[in-house]
Amino acid sequence: MSLSYSQLRRYRTCPRQYEFSHIKKIPWGISEGESFGASVHNALKRWGELEIGHRALGVGRRKQKNEGVREDQIRLFVEEEHPKPQELTAEKLMEIWHQTFVFDTYPSRFEADFARSRGEALMRRFFTWWSLRLRSGQAAPLVLAVEKGFSIEIDGVHITGRLDRVEQTAEGVRIIDYKTTPPCTQAEADADLQISLYALAAAQLFDKPCTELLLLFLSDEGVVERATARSASQLKDARTQITLIRERMEAKDFHPTPSVTACKRCPYRGVCDVAAV
Repeated sequence: MSLSYSQLRRYRTCPRQYEFSHIKKIPWGISEGESFGASVHNALKRWGELEIGHRALGVGRRKQKNEGVREDQIRLFVEEEHPKPQELTAEKLMEIWHQTFVFDTYPSRFEADFARSRGEALMRRFFTWWSLRLRSGQAAPLVLAVEKGFSIEIDGVHITGRLDRVEQTAEGVRIIDYKTTPPCTQAEADADLQISLYALAAAQLFDKPCTELLLLFLSDEGVVERATARSASQLKDARTQITLIRERMEAKDFHPTPSVTACKRCPYRGVCDVAAV
């Protein structure tokens, strides 16, 4: 069995939502919130690529200075998939936002312009957060990857997903996950299954322990961090949860679990006979 984390999330939210989307394959339209979140992720992916490109160019120049490497060889130290390094400024981040913002998922140009303006404010807040990290007196974060895909196997289930941002730490790696939803509590971050899967994936992808998992909430109120970590027992519990979900799926247990919170965000609330809203 192969599952993406989004499929797991839908099943855990409500098994009927999973049945409608992945068994009966009833199509649904992307919401404005999902579209906005995708635009934010795409912009910060591009920003992370610029960071990687800058570091790679710096390595090439140091190599040239210390070992006589020619200028035309610098490109060998810059991975082809990353754009040519440019200045890491607030203006550059705003330019990226305008390039990556998706207009056509909004019902009118007015709503689209409002969302784009909202995103500009979020990008400014992110840049302030990013800049403060550089001025904190510590070494600049070493970005290892952005939007890094993964596939891990847990008791016969292949789980696929994507890591928003991976940084190297002194002891291992740090995973940063961007969110455009309201901030969760610390207790929710400490118990989040998605974050546990990220820790499992990072250990396999980078052959280093995941020493920190950071949920970064970007909202109209500001940038909120929820830092957490995972112990061996928590990772074992995550594997158990996945196994139990697989068993329920194989048993075709799609019994609905309606709630106001889940149903108001469900794309199938208009066709579900037990929707709470």
